Amino acid sequence: MTAMPSFLSSSRLSRTAAALTGGRGGFGRRFAVVLSGELIQSLFHFVLNVVLVRTLTQHDYGLFAIVFTCGAVGVAYIRALVSVPATLFLSRSLGRPSERGYDVVFGSGALLVAAAMGGLAAAVLVPIMGVGALAAGAFIALYAFRSHLRIVLLARKAPRIAGLSDTVYAGLGLALAVATLHGSDEIVLEHAFLSVAFAHGCGIAVSYLALRKPLRFTLRRSLWRRYLALWRTLLWSLTGVTSITVQGQGMTLAFATLVGPESYAPIAATLVLFAPLRIPTNALTNMVMAEITALLAEGRTRPATLIVVRSTAVIALACLVYGTAMWVLLPLIEQYLFKGRFNHEPMNWIGFGVWTVVSVSLLYAIPRAYLEASAGFRTIASGAIVAALLGFAIMVPLLLVLPAPWALIGLAASEAATVIWSALAFRRFARNADRRVLATAAAMAEVQAPREDAVAPQIRAAVSPAEAR
Repeated sequence: MTAMPSFLSSSRLSRTAAALTGGRGGFGRRFAVVLSGELIQSLFHFVLNVVLVRTLTQHDYGLFAIVFTCGAVGVAYIRALVSVPATLFLSRSLGRPSERGYDVVFGSGALLVAAAMGGLAAAVLVPIMGVGALAAGAFIALYAFRSHLRIVLLARKAPRIAGLSDTVYAGLGLALAVATLHGSDEIVLEHAFLSVAFAHGCGIAVSYLALRKPLRFTLRRSLWRRYLALWRTLLWSLTGVTSITVQGQGMTLAFATLVGPESYAPIAATLVLFAPLRIPTNALTNMVMAEITALLAEGRTRPATLIVVRSTAVIALACLVYGTAMWVLLPLIEQYLFKGRFNHEPMNWIGFGVWTVVSVSLLYAIPRAYLEASAGFRTIASGAIVAALLGFAIMVPLLLVLPAPWALIGLAASEAATVIWSALAFRRFARNADRRVLATAAAMAEVQAPREDAVAPQIRAAVSPAEAR
C-alpha cells in the first residue's frame, strides 16, 4: 500500500513545520516576551522624554528629538542593509553549516554599518553640539547595532535573550539618567546621550553573554565576496529603505529641519505620547517578519496571509481606542506632565494630527513585513517614492503659508498613500504565492499518479471477494 507512506511523510512535514514556527502557542509566548521588553523600553523612553521636556529649553529638547529621529533613520538603514537579509538567510539555514557563515557575514556588516553611521552623525553634529556630538554619534551607532542584534535573535528563535537585553538597557539607562541629568542644558543633553549609549552597549554585551556565542567579525576578502554575492537583494533592499526612510523618518526630519527645533518640540513631545502604539507594533512586526519568512519558505501562504490580516486588524482597533483616550487626556497631560511648556501651541490640533500620522503609518507595518519576506523590495521602493513625492508636494507649500502644525497634513497624506499601495501589493503577492503553491501541488500529484495507478491492481487483488461485496 504505497499511498500510506506519502500520507505519513506529509503528516511529518506538517508537524515539522509547526515545530519550526512554534505553533500558535509558541508564537504567542515569544510575542509576549518580546512585547514585555519593548514595553520596558517604551517606559524608559517616556520617562526620559518627560524629564527632558521639563528640564531643557524648548530649543534643546527639539534638538534631542531630532537626534533621536536620526537614530531611527540609522536603524532603518541597518535593517535594510543587514538585518532583513540576515533574517531571510538565517531563517532558512538554522542548524546547518551555512548558519555560521551567514552569522559572520552579517555580524561584520552590521558592525561596520553602525560604526560608519555613528561617525557620520558625530561629524555633522560637531558644529551644533561641540564635544556632545561624540556622545550623540555613539548613541546612534550602538542604537543601530542593538536593533540589528534584536532582529537576528528573533530569527534565531531566541526571544528571551532579546527581552533580557531590553530589560538591561532600560533599567541601566533609567538609573544612569536619574544619576546624571543635572546641571546646565548643555551638560544635561550630553549626559542624556551618554546614558542611553552606555545602556545600549550593556544590552549588546548581555545578549552575547546569554547567547554564548562571540561577536564574529572579519575583514577578509571572503567576507566581501559572500556579501557582494547578495548584491541584488541588498540593492533593492537598500533602494526600498531609502525611499521608505525619505517617505517616513526623512519627511519628519525634513519637517523638523525646516521649522527648527523650537517649533518641532511640541510635536516631538506629542509623538512620545503615542509611543505605546508604536512599541507593541514594532515588537509584533519583528516577530511576524521571522514567522512569515519561515512560513513562506515552507510554502504555507495561507497561514502567513492570516497573520497579516489579523495583526493589522488588531493594530487598527488599538489605534482607535488609544486615540480616543488620548484626545480626552491630552490637555491634562500638557498641563501637569509637561508643566504647561506648550500652552501657547494648538495642542489639540497637534494631538489629532500626530494620532492620524502614527495610526495610518502603523496600518502598513505588517503588510510591508510580508512584502519584505517575499523579497518584494522593488514594489516597496516604488510605493514609497510615490508617497514621498505626494507628501513633500503638500507639506512644503503648507509650511510657507501656514503655522508648522498644519504641515502634518502632508505627512498624513503620504502615509495614507503608502497604506493603499502596500495593501494592493500584499493582495497581489499573496495571490501569486497561492498560485505557485497550487502549481507545485499539481505537479507533485502528476508525478505520483502513475505510481498509484501501478499499484491499484495489487490493492484490488489483496482484497477478498467478501470484503469487495
